[in-house]
Amino acid sequence: MLDTTTYRRLAGRFLIVAIFATLTVLTFRPAPVWAHAYVVQSSPAVSQSLKHSPGIVEVEFDEDVQLMPGGLSVTNVDNQRIDLGDGHVNPTNHREIDIHIPKQLANGLYTIHWQVVSADGHLVSGTIPFGIGIDVNALHLGASETGYTPGVWMVIDRILQYAGLALALGGAVGLRLAEVAFPSLRHRAGKALVATGWLMLLVGIGLDLPLQTAITWNVHGTSAFSARYIERTLNLTVFGYLWIVQMLILLIVPPMIASLLPAKARYRTSWIALPLFLLPIAMGFSGHAIAESSPALPVFAIVIHLYAASIWVGGIAAILALVGQVAKQPATTDDALLRRTISRFSKIALICVAVLGLSGLYSAFLHIPTWYALFHTGYGQTLIVKLALFCLMLIFASGHALRRQAQHGTLRLFMGLELLISVGVFAMTAILTNLPTGDNHPGPVDAVHNVDGFRITLSITPNHVGENQFTVRVQAANGKPDTAIQQVALSFSSKTVSQGAEELRLLPRGQGVYVANGLALSGGGRWNVAVDILTNDFHDVVTTFPIHVGQ
Repeated sequence: MLDTTTYRRLAGRFLIVAIFATLTVLTFRPAPVWAHAYVVQSSPAVSQSLKHSPGIVEVEFDEDVQLMPGGLSVTNVDNQRIDLGDGHVNPTNHREIDIHIPKQLANGLYTIHWQVVSADGHLVSGTIPFGIGIDVNALHLGASETGYTPGVWMVIDRILQYAGLALALGGAVGLRLAEVAFPSLRHRAGKALVATGWLMLLVGIGLDLPLQTAITWNVHGTSAFSARYIERTLNLTVFGYLWIVQMLILLIVPPMIASLLPAKARYRTSWIALPLFLLPIAMGFSGHAIAESSPALPVFAIVIHLYAASIWVGGIAAILALVGQVAKQPATTDDALLRRTISRFSKIALICVAVLGLSGLYSAFLHIPTWYALFHTGYGQTLIVKLALFCLMLIFASGHALRRQAQHGTLRLFMGLELLISVGVFAMTAILTNLPTGDNHPGPVDAVHNVDGFRITLSITPNHVGENQFTVRVQAANGKPDTAIQQVALSFSSKTVSQGAEELRLLPRGQGVYVANGLALSGGGRWNVAVDILTNDFHDVVTTFPIHVGQ
């Protein structure tokens, strides 16, 4: 057995090596994408009318995808397959799936049916209509897409993981503060909290495998526990890789540390729980942030968000356990020590709250591009509920932080309410991690630019992939419609779709109002729309509107 000093030195080195090893493995592994896969462009495009058959159908997503067997087909208006049955993932671009169709097709309406699995194991499917020799726009058809929506068991599983992480990490921090302040106490309740957190993590992460297996392979009931499907999930998905990493952190490293510790080592529970601090790093690679084009900062924000939330909530539970123990001690010195310990934890909690606020706002700005998306999407509405619960937690936290001379019963009440509300926060977080972000439904565009004495208003409805109505209103400096206009045209260029700029000529529809319908927005994400106005005196006025297009 090692003495305590030697162990601390070795444990510190081990932790540093483990952190770097985890980061290295996660960094050099092909980057997983846990947000749902969405179509960014297709050929033929949504509701596009062609003169002749293109010979090949191509569908490109915003992330790498796995094509389900028979997951790409093309049917005619009678729902009969007309493709050549060679659907496959493009070997040079794993975001694209292709299938050949006959080069000679009769005029009519055709539909592309696709079904893929994104790297998180979520099954996503959809349809894309197009036509040959007919006007598809007159039929008012659009693309459809159906993705995974979190069920009750998935939400419960995520709550187990988040609550377990809080009790294990925050509980360890709070327990360490308690052990330093009260070395004579046995701190059984604090140690039990950390052990409970570890057990909840084990159950939550363990159940994650059959739940994700059910989602990935679209199976139900006991089939999700089938060795065949479990093996597929572990071997063919990035989720399986991350699941193994997390289970190793949970099941292998803590027992190794426990076996190396001296029998009467101080802070034994804290040392054993130390490897669990690696889990937020692995979890940071399993969220919407990793789907960003530059994921380093978004992933970092998620990781520190998990650390801050876990230490704050779990630390409250540990301090609450300490308050209960000290309440049974008659000595007044214990009461003074308790208040100093709570004060020390309050400083840590204050830092956690600041980190939570900053990282949460940053992540929200990433995934909520407009006010419309905040109030009219499931992701935005869930985020509002989470924010409201977070503010409620702050109110109760300030209640016991400001009342330094509060009785033990009052402290337990305020801290207990904080813990109770934190369950709701975890539930909202569990739902958020499985919902499509607000990027997919940013809502209509209604933007105004003042250029060269003109007030130019651009409106796009409904602002999603497929057919949209584009309206430009031109007003003079005095606010009246400007009628001295020869031509109004729009040009479109995408920051995410690999295609050249497209142009659309608008027709007059009243004084100073120009309107056109078109399929210029062929993919979701960030676009630039340039408005080019030619006046009667041949003055060219150009302004560019950055917009976010929904899927």
